[in-house]
Amino acid sequence: MTSTRPDMQPPLQQPIGFWTARAGDAIRRRTRGRLAELGVSQPQWWVLHQLSLHPDGMSRDDMVAIIGPNESDTVIREAIDTAADKHWVRRDGDLVVATDAGRERFRAAAQAQQDLDAERRLGISDDEYATTITVLQRVIRNVGGDAWHW
Repeated sequence: MTSTRPDMQPPLQQPIGFWTARAGDAIRRRTRGRLAELGVSQPQWWVLHQLSLHPDGMSRDDMVAIIGPNESDTVIREAIDTAADKHWVRRDGDLVVATDAGRERFRAAAQAQQDLDAERRLGISDDEYATTITVLQRVIRNVGGDAWHW
């Protein structure tokens, strides 16, 4: 699909870095706004999401290492601490474990994330989406980055 604006260059002449940054900013703004409506920050969402994948808990350090590419270690540690303050997680020795309240908050935020994903994919086929992800991973590797996501 091409732009309807006549003053825009064809896609092959446009910089991918510009568009990936714009897409990332727009997605982040929309996601954080929707999560905020539920009282959840995006870093808290990442914590709750990781705990949904590790129902027996995770060490704080492992969680920081896995979530690390998304945000600074300090922000992730603060998200764990604020989730504990809200009684969404508890510490069990070295482990961080989701509470019933945390699992319930995760379910609400997960539904919001599913709704946002459907919104982002409007008019985009599964093949187009998969191709986009694959191409972006290749671009990241081409410039020496780490193209990994949990």
